[in-house]
Amino acid sequence: MSTYESKTDAKDLFVGSDLSERYAKYRPKLPVQHVKTIVELLGRRPEVWLDVGCGPGTSTQQIIGHADKIVGIDVSETQVAVANKTTIHPSLSFAQGSGEKLPAEDCSVDVVTAVQAVHYFDIPVFFKEVERVLKPGGVVGLVSLNISPSCVDSATMMQASKALERRLFSQFGYPEKIQLLEDNYKSLVVPYPTRRDFLVDMRTSWTLKDYLNMCMTFSQVNSLIKSLGLSTEEGYEHVTQLLREEGMTEDDMKSVYTWSQPSTLVAASKP
Repeated sequence: MSTYESKTDAKDLFVGSDLSERYAKYRPKLPVQHVKTIVELLGRRPEVWLDVGCGPGTSTQQIIGHADKIVGIDVSETQVAVANKTTIHPSLSFAQGSGEKLPAEDCSVDVVTAVQAVHYFDIPVFFKEVERVLKPGGVVGLVSLNISPSCVDSATMMQASKALERRLFSQFGYPEKIQLLEDNYKSLVVPYPTRRDFLVDMRTSWTLKDYLNMCMTFSQVNSLIKSLGLSTEEGYEHVTQLLREEGMTEDDMKSVYTWSQPSTLVAASKP
């Protein structure tokens, strides 16, 4: 088993349209600045852009207008179905597939991206596929959205949210995968010497309920909920109760706070 391999098959992590729809609504999107940076590194308008681990297409849609043909792939049939239903554009299509077997011909792709996804792949096999499908000079872009947003205008809220995350991850977590995200992919070995890292600080306004809904999209939280035999809504109440135990009140739940979620782009060009 690869050191990056999940204890749970990735295709089983996002089963059910309610979860996919929550994912589409509350997960942060790929920053457009990262898209522009990738195009600048490529030095031309991409003809074909492959977005791997696209989920419900939330981030893939950010690429619209920056490439002639965009293909989003995901191992989850449910995620692909939601993507096809919610994101419609003539340059964009979605299909079921994996990072270990990219649905593209040799040397046919200008850009390969994976947004908050590469840690689920068999990393060495994925990079072999990237090498196979990228054109010479093509760019691979790996984006981390960071698993732990920070509340920037309330120290109390920051403390409570971090305590909640520690409790969730300690009950059912993937230490090696979490470490990859926590260090913004710094420890990820990219096989091209042209690697460069770019950071964007995303800001959003959320209530605590919004934050909890975002937490409900974490694969390890859903694994915990399944291990407890809970439905999605029962799981939401379980996570809400954990936050109440950290001292949060109903008034706290309704207040709007500013959250910071740094996003790192690791990009490199194929020689």
